[in-house]
Amino acid sequence: MGFDPAMILADLPTTGGYFSPLKVGLFAVLGLAWAATAAWTDQDTIRAKVTKQPWNAIVFGGGALGIALWILLPQFYLGLLAFLLLYGGTSVWYCLMRNGKVSPGQQVLTPAHLKRLFGKKSKSDDAANAGDRVRIKGADGKPAKWPTDPEHRESYRALQEFLFDAIWRRASVVDITIAAQQAKVMYRVDGVNREREPIERPLADEMLEHLKRICGMDAVEQRKPQSGKMTGAVGPGGKQDKVVEIQVRTSGSTAGQRVVMNMFSEESKFRITDIGLNKHQLPALQAVIEKPRGVVVVAGPKESGVTSTLYALIRSHDAFLKNIHTLENAKVMDIDNVTQHVFDSKGGTIPFSRQLQSIIRMEPDVLMVSECTDHETAELIAAGGKQNRKIYVGLAGSDTLSAVRKYMQLVGETESAAAGLEAVIAQRLVRVLCPSCRKAYKPDPTLLKRMNLPADDTRVFYRPPNPDELEVDKKGVPIICQVCQGSGYLGRTGIFEVLIVDSEIRSMLAQGAPLMNVKAHARRNKMQYLQECGLLKVFDGMTSINEVLRVTRDDAAGPAGPAKPAPKAPA
Repeated sequence: MGFDPAMILADLPTTGGYFSPLKVGLFAVLGLAWAATAAWTDQDTIRAKVTKQPWNAIVFGGGALGIALWILLPQFYLGLLAFLLLYGGTSVWYCLMRNGKVSPGQQVLTPAHLKRLFGKKSKSDDAANAGDRVRIKGADGKPAKWPTDPEHRESYRALQEFLFDAIWRRASVVDITIAAQQAKVMYRVDGVNREREPIERPLADEMLEHLKRICGMDAVEQRKPQSGKMTGAVGPGGKQDKVVEIQVRTSGSTAGQRVVMNMFSEESKFRITDIGLNKHQLPALQAVIEKPRGVVVVAGPKESGVTSTLYALIRSHDAFLKNIHTLENAKVMDIDNVTQHVFDSKGGTIPFSRQLQSIIRMEPDVLMVSECTDHETAELIAAGGKQNRKIYVGLAGSDTLSAVRKYMQLVGETESAAAGLEAVIAQRLVRVLCPSCRKAYKPDPTLLKRMNLPADDTRVFYRPPNPDELEVDKKGVPIICQVCQGSGYLGRTGIFEVLIVDSEIRSMLAQGAPLMNVKAHARRNKMQYLQECGLLKVFDGMTSINEVLRVTRDDAAGPAGPAKPAPKAPA
């Protein structure tokens, strides 16, 4: 058989077989889609508040492995299938995970999201897409507007998530210290510091600019102290919403800026019946409140709730029928229909007592003085209490007797000090056990002895759960109580020592009798000590023995406890 060149030429591929524009184009488009998805994931981990590194590795690595298989496998469409499974599988896995952590308006690859992408957007769609987790009103009382610039929108969204997190955790103080690389964040929840995960410096700076703008401050100024205010509401809208008034203070340093946010909810606007007085103390104090004159001293260490009690006492009076004034070093919150004065020394030229004297000239029926630290102020208070005027005054003191001693020393004249004194209150704040996760137990006899209780006491006490008592999910991760966010406590209440100054005690004080005699008389009248009041709350299952011991020990004025990491907030 002879050689036929036509047969060899017939075996060669036809023109164009080495290069397929369709295949190359498909490879390029899907490769770019994978690169865009990896870049989006890197940024989205910040918004969704998930750990960045592992998810970046999963999404990027899945696509990279798919590209490699697509190139190496001999069949083009078999490689395409491998790529789609790896790239699509890891991407969908991430989306499903992050959708469980964000609000519905921020979820992706959902019917609502696809409708927003390819359908006509309505106003409600825009609102959902904006993701208002917290409805913010600025210092002017108007709703805060979302930025129009996409980059600024992302940092504003981060501020929304941050505020939601703080409100959800029931933080009363949020302290942000911006350093070179990160911003350290500390929440104060139920009187205990809890550390939150830090915020990267660029994002923290942008969030702070939004915050300043909303609160009516200069967003550019970074050194001079500034202050402003805003409100935030969380909920579907209506009476069920949690509304928080937020006072914001900023200051600068060589390292960066510091922001302190004091957060006050409606729950913090206590009445005298809400602060924790027991059934023996409340009627006695209400009888004192009803008297038209006299001085009531409220004492305690720093952050023991003295200001809240003073405000509650003020709210016990009818502000429409009485002329009520306050003089405060700093106004903590607004009191309806009460004239509140904030002390201004005019650069140190005007003493506290002079401003108090000016207020007394206005003839108030009820007066609240946030703090008494000097003789002139104490003299004015004592003189006003002897007239037809009710005065409530804050004082630093560990118990009622130390507060009486300090007040008498500040006034100077024992007869003048004793004449108008009607009651002295000393207090602490204890955390309330979470009713959802508290644990019953029989106390140790040694602890009962420390509390002056019989060692054979059979009553059941309660405490927060220990870490080894927490339920775990399928992966062995502890399930955090969503009611108290894993702290074991939910809110705080007061424990009190109430000394009612009757005629005999007033006579002893005027004559300079030893305070131990005053104490003995008060005990005969069934005055309860701070620790006894705390024990009553332990017996009721409201708080724990360790909590009462914590706040009534000698160094209770110090920090409330070590900083603890906070659990993650729900989306």
